[in-house]
Amino acid sequence: MPVPTPSSSSSASCRSLFLALLLALIPFTGGSAGLDFTLPNLDGQPVRLVDFRGQWTVVNFWASWCTPCLLEMPELESFHQAQRGRAVVVGVNFEDLAPDEIRPFVERLGVTFPILLSAGQRIPGFPLKGLPTTFLISPAGALADTHLGAVNAALLVKRLTELERAGGWPETKATAPAHPLP
Repeated sequence: MPVPTPSSSSSASCRSLFLALLLALIPFTGGSAGLDFTLPNLDGQPVRLVDFRGQWTVVNFWASWCTPCLLEMPELESFHQAQRGRAVVVGVNFEDLAPDEIRPFVERLGVTFPILLSAGQRIPGFPLKGLPTTFLISPAGALADTHLGAVNAALLVKRLTELERAGGWPETKATAPAHPLP
């Protein structure tokens, strides 16, 4: 019995299907360039997420009206101080407020990590479902983990250690319930 030979158009279709399936299996990491944004700090100076590459970046979205957000700030500050060289914390205020309205909260809480202003706008690559929300960004700029609700320093240390061991990220010296969005 003769074996049918595929036509050239059927061969091309098979190749296209194979390539599509192969591409679907490649995990999405936010692109080869990684996640990035540029937002103003409390002094109006632009800060880029990419400037923190080479270390873990803890991006925490918060608001002054969010009690769990304010309660976790001392924990984020403690983590930021203890993990210098391994990780940096970046706070993103998710309100449409002027810097002079946010600065008193930051000063009262003794926060020294960068506070950026989103003017209440969502940022591509950071899916918010409520506040507070904390995103762990790998040293290469890939989204490694998301936590909805308050975090503490011990949780962040534990999670970074787990991610470093599981994800092939370099381990470094030291070691990331919510309000619905309006």
